[in-house]
Amino acid sequence: MKRFFASLLIMCCALYYGAPVFAQVAKKIPADKQRAAQWQPAKGQYYFSHSLVYDYENKADQTKGTITIYLDPVSGGMCFKKENSFGKGGKDFDFVIGFPDGKYIFCGADENGKKMRINEAVGALKPGPDTKAQAREDFSTYWAATGNKRDDFGFESLEYNVSFATSENKDTVWLAKTPFNVYPLYGLEFVESAVAMPISFDYMHLLEPNQLVAEINSKDTILKLKSFGRDPQTVSTKGYTVFKTE
Repeated sequence: MKRFFASLLIMCCALYYGAPVFAQVAKKIPADKQRAAQWQPAKGQYYFSHSLVYDYENKADQTKGTITIYLDPVSGGMCFKKENSFGKGGKDFDFVIGFPDGKYIFCGADENGKKMRINEAVGALKPGPDTKAQAREDFSTYWAATGNKRDDFGFESLEYNVSFATSENKDTVWLAKTPFNVYPLYGLEFVESAVAMPISFDYMHLLEPNQLVAEINSKDTILKLKSFGRDPQTVSTKGYTVFKTE
């Protein structure tokens, strides 16, 4: 009986704060056998065993395509490559590596073709209590769960109707619960270096670290998680000279 009331209390608290209630606990993704040898940050080498692949359409820009984001499930680190991620949104960079603690590594070339590396820290990935409280309030006010659920490549997803204070438009968004932190993706919206995804993922101060946007249907944007699975990639920052920003 005590267990029943405890479960009921937890559910009521979640509804009160506007947070989504997931029936399942997302299982952690273990490190594969290659990671022990390939993951060597001290030597500037990073290994990503999985990838998230999205199909998108930006109606405002009249562009469409595919976005690939490489993932290290152990650290939560993500890698964004120019050729299949940000493209023209960061033409001076070859790839970007982001971490849940707000650390980003940008590797590319300057105007003279010299390889450069920029290290940047984004404090927004560590929101304070006031920011978190506002996020819960905004979520509760503007995000309404439809009750629809589905499985997205092993992640439980919930559907929401999203309204806006300054517009009559309404979006439909699916959120998937993940066992890894997705803030490195959302944090790209805050970096000072000139890198931008073809679709906005500006959810840093609204969603929890384990809430991955799996689908968006709106007036200007169509986004759909196409696949998630093993897709080993290794990138190296060796040869890129650290460029100190003021």
